[in-house]
Amino acid sequence: MHALRPDQFPAMTTEGAMPQHLTGIDHCVILVRELDAAAATWRRLGFTLSPRGYHSAHMGTANHTIMLQDDYFELLGVVAPTEQNHRFREEIARGEGLSAVALQTDDADAACAEIRGMGMAASDVVAFSRPVDLPGGGQGEAAFRVTHFPDGLLPGVQLFVCGQLTRDTVWIPELMTHPNGALGLAALVMACADPSATAARWARVFGTAALAAIDGGVRVDTGKTKVELLAPPTLAARYPGVPMDTSRDRLVGLAIRVADLGKARAALTAGKAPWRESEGRTIVAPQDASGTLLEFVA
Repeated sequence: MHALRPDQFPAMTTEGAMPQHLTGIDHCVILVRELDAAAATWRRLGFTLSPRGYHSAHMGTANHTIMLQDDYFELLGVVAPTEQNHRFREEIARGEGLSAVALQTDDADAACAEIRGMGMAASDVVAFSRPVDLPGGGQGEAAFRVTHFPDGLLPGVQLFVCGQLTRDTVWIPELMTHPNGALGLAALVMACADPSATAARWARVFGTAALAAIDGGVRVDTGKTKVELLAPPTLAARYPGVPMDTSRDRLVGLAIRVADLGKARAALTAGKAPWRESEGRTIVAPQDASGTLLEFVA
């Protein structure tokens, strides 16, 4: 396998630095068919989960969040079909796993205008919320404003922008301590038949300066978490013997930064979660993590 050279990237019109109102990855979404079963799986993997939260009725979804220091991921299930969740329903019909990436913003309305200024048809901003059971008793509310990038911008990925209006009721300290020592999102891994062509799509959002050639693919710097775009042969060599669906362009893996790999492995063993050490990597196969390849990195 060989690294792609910068001159192998297709011609791109977006140049320069990160957009002003898109400041990295806020969280990512793992779609699951059964929330209770998925919650039990991720507790065995050594994570602390929030109580189930139900989003506003027009969203038709519920979730468990897994809160990290400055970002998070969520297990999301559809509880009632609505216009707002039709894309999630289409995706879950194809299987569980990483499906969506929410970009962090300081102002969802300004981000929407910025995306439209790039020549992309961002959706109108939608406000929604969910109740939050507070650790000391009582209930608060987590509120958000979101706008979506157009369908088809990134095949296999729903990309949207999430404005956090109530951080104190989302990043609750009691939910941020995990038996496995999880600290943050280290990387997202995307399978794609043509990494350079897929990189050109990501560059429409983040600019060509965000791209870096790596062995067998391209790395995208979103401002915080990296996204690694890898061809199926590269994935097979990196994770030998780990079955994963690389038949289409899609997000396949999530790397979690931990304080101590030994602690992470001990938590996995204590939870009786299947894990393996492969090529120096501590990993959980997709079939044991809601369709998501999970890797722990120091």
